[in-house]
Amino acid sequence: MKRPNPLSPDQMTPAERRAELCGLLALGLVRLMQRQQDEPQDEPTDDTREIHLHYPADRCRHATQ
Repeated sequence: MKRPNPLSPDQMTPAERRAELCGLLALGLVRLMQRQQDEPQDEPTDDTREIHLHYPADRCRHATQ
């Protein structure tokens, strides 16, 4: 797997930044498609499930009280 460019975005041209972003998005799509192919077809998928990327307020360092 190709690693992200170690250069700061400030040191990259707009075309290089765009290429980096497109590569990351393409990799994400490939991973998503692979995950969907790996799911067993005989089991119903739960399209309503949610993935929470945040912590509850009592566990988050940045939550305001």
